[in-house]
Amino acid sequence: MALSHILWRYVREERLKGISLVLSHVHHGVRKESDDEERMVQKMAAEWETPCIIHRFDSKAYAKARGQSFQEAAREWRYARWKEDMRKEGCTLLATAHHLGDQAETILYRLLRGSGTAGLAGIYPAKGSTIRPLLTFSKADILNYCKREALPYALDRSNEEPVYVRNRIRLELLPELERDYNPRIQEALGRTGELLRWDEEYITQQVEVAWKNYHLEGSDDEIGLKRNVFTEPAAILSRLLRRAAMLVTHEPRGLGFDYVAKIMDFQGKAGWAQDLPGMRVKITEEGVWFSAYADSVKSKVVATSGKQITNLPFSEISMDIGVWYEFTSLKMEIGLLGESEYYSANGSFDERENRVAVFSKDLLGKFSERMVFRTRRQGDRMWFRGVGHKSIKKVFQEENIPVMLRNRLPLMACENEVLWIPGVRQSDLCRSGQNTEKVYGIVKSQAWGSNLNSL
Repeated sequence: MALSHILWRYVREERLKGISLVLSHVHHGVRKESDDEERMVQKMAAEWETPCIIHRFDSKAYAKARGQSFQEAAREWRYARWKEDMRKEGCTLLATAHHLGDQAETILYRLLRGSGTAGLAGIYPAKGSTIRPLLTFSKADILNYCKREALPYALDRSNEEPVYVRNRIRLELLPELERDYNPRIQEALGRTGELLRWDEEYITQQVEVAWKNYHLEGSDDEIGLKRNVFTEPAAILSRLLRRAAMLVTHEPRGLGFDYVAKIMDFQGKAGWAQDLPGMRVKITEEGVWFSAYADSVKSKVVATSGKQITNLPFSEISMDIGVWYEFTSLKMEIGLLGESEYYSANGSFDERENRVAVFSKDLLGKFSERMVFRTRRQGDRMWFRGVGHKSIKKVFQEENIPVMLRNRLPLMACENEVLWIPGVRQSDLCRSGQNTEKVYGIVKSQAWGSNLNSL
């Protein structure tokens, strides 16, 4: 509301510049207050005689269909609609109201995850056609502006719930840093982001030049870099390797630090090869090659409708009870079934085998919105009663899972907390008790248990 008012004033005060303003509001269909907020936006737009576009969609259903987390899917949908609005309305810029608090949260969040300069540069004040005019102003500044200008506004109550990591950073970590370490921590983090952005912009220019020098054309699912790329300094080499991996896997988060370091450690030694998440990397006399796996997953609903869900790339897939997921390259099907579905499907499964995991429905429900199937990532861990957390690597070692298979196995996880490695081991975090409603995780595979290496 503050940003809209500021831009509306600017358009009026600078009429000779011929600037026009269009408001675009998204109703996510989640909170009961959203209807009132929509009406508030429409009322202000009418008073300002400014065009206002309203978008409504079922964000949670969209997230499930896309196999993404709610926040990630909703953001993707919003920006897609805004791009359409810009095209239809003839707009050249998209203005969003990110502020200094958002910047501080983003930088802290990425710092805790071990990001490099690209991540720690934070949110850009201007990138492409997107501008963020309020990025250097605090939330308090913005609320004071609303009060001074008698602007109505709404606060999203879900932002005050310490459910997501970002919310806990905002509600717990930042206040503690302000109180005990630096009362101006937000400004300090904003300044750090700006300094690192300068560095990152320069390095990005150098990477573009290097890419043109080293890039090799391969097949449709293969990208290569000339072998002498390993003579480049680590800052450039690591970015070239991550870029090649991203183009092959289409995974925007790129290749993790440990995997990049592993490739760099071999310094271009011909004959080296390694299976990594979603791809195979090999070094030949010609160069280093990144090849995509043909792995895909299909899901089938165990319901009377028999509805087929479209094929999805196996990167991260949201999970639902009552659904079978078929991993074609692993010759494996995984189902997550309620008690009635489990016994009607096949009540003869032996719960003592690793092929069946038994969860408490209530405990599992606490993770349900963020629970996904995916392959392993750095920092993954499992919790066991009387032991505590173990790394996924340690669990794989204890279970004698072949190294070449570890990066291909689907995991049932919530962020870095792995609840189940189908067919291998179940965490004790959501394990069912005797008197609780159960959810069954089932693995069906011809090869499982007989010859893992054949997978």
